[in-house]
Amino acid sequence: MGAEHLQILSLNYQHSDIDDIGRLHIAPEHQAEALTTWIADLELQGMVFLSTCNRVEFILSDEKYFCMGRTTQLLQSFQLPAALQAKLLSQLQTYRGEEAILHLMRVASSLESMVLGEREILTQVRQAFDLAMKHRLAGDHLRVVGRSVVETAKRVFTRTDVSTQAVSVNSLGWQAFKSWNLPLDTPILMIGAGATNTAVGRFLAKAGYHNLEVINRTMGRAQALAEVLGTKRVGTLDDLDVALAAGPRAIVICTGSDDALLNESHASRLPLGPLNVLDLGVPSDVSEGFRARKDLHVVDMNSLKEIADQNLAIRATEVGKCETILAEGCREYLERLQAREVELALIELPNMIRAIRETAMGEVFAEDLESLDADARVVVDRIVAYLEKKYVGLPMKLAKEAVLEQLRKS
Repeated sequence: MGAEHLQILSLNYQHSDIDDIGRLHIAPEHQAEALTTWIADLELQGMVFLSTCNRVEFILSDEKYFCMGRTTQLLQSFQLPAALQAKLLSQLQTYRGEEAILHLMRVASSLESMVLGEREILTQVRQAFDLAMKHRLAGDHLRVVGRSVVETAKRVFTRTDVSTQAVSVNSLGWQAFKSWNLPLDTPILMIGAGATNTAVGRFLAKAGYHNLEVINRTMGRAQALAEVLGTKRVGTLDDLDVALAAGPRAIVICTGSDDALLNESHASRLPLGPLNVLDLGVPSDVSEGFRARKDLHVVDMNSLKEIADQNLAIRATEVGKCETILAEGCREYLERLQAREVELALIELPNMIRAIRETAMGEVFAEDLESLDADARVVVDRIVAYLEKKYVGLPMKLAKEAVLEQLRKS
């Protein structure tokens, strides 16, 4: 179970089209079956499959080098067109040994993500290893790999500021909304019920905002968001004028419209008074005419992008600290791997000592033991059991310490 047995095949957004990578996606409920088939067909010791929106990682444990023939066999299981399979084979990134563990730690720590510092990748890595271990498909080596990778990535996120500055639209939009310090009973109108507004809506509901109304092109999506917000006030775009006339003090808008949805005529339907608008649409959902309204404060994607760029710059300054933690994690992994190898090498030791005990008690000293009374026999059994336990633990402890000391010196 040496470090070189860890091998990784990676297809990611840096080298491949995201749509092509998507052709290798396998739903979580079908992954155990796929892993079982791959391990049997490719004669692997263990395997973990990581699939995200922009990467696929085949994490393998194998004494033999994973050659191009077996790589081709693996991709053939996806039944891709010949041209696409050849394309992906040429784009495949391969890692082995220490290079592989560092790559996986970088992935789990978000240093290889499209957005530096996004924490979701660590959850995805942990779930991938958990699934394989649950179905006994990871094997002993990848169990050690998974533990080391997750622990190291956690240290990256807790010891550095690589993820503390928000860069996602949802998080930045919510932070902008919070900065307005609006009372929890503020009337809020949400226009659009897609993924972005739903994410911001969850923040609103969690914070305790409860005076909300949802307007969307289709009623079904509007009702789905209304359930998240805990409101029954829903409508379609046909109800927009009435909703505006009701006098919202904040608007959160994000639609798929090619043109600005809120225009000068909509501004005239709003009652007088201060109004905050969070415009998360691309292109903007708020026209220049609407922006001319008095007492209006708009936060849009342009202003959020400036903040995101600043936050990404701050995150980037933390990469050096992250690399130091990864190097530390790699050393710990190698030590843990060596310690596990010692354990496996001495795995028969308890059985051997147990056999010696049974021979001693049942044959060599059988007559002597028969001459003892019951209480004395109990004491002898306790002494022998104690010595057996110590004779098992001590050699394993000394062997581990010797190996680890040698590693530290090398």
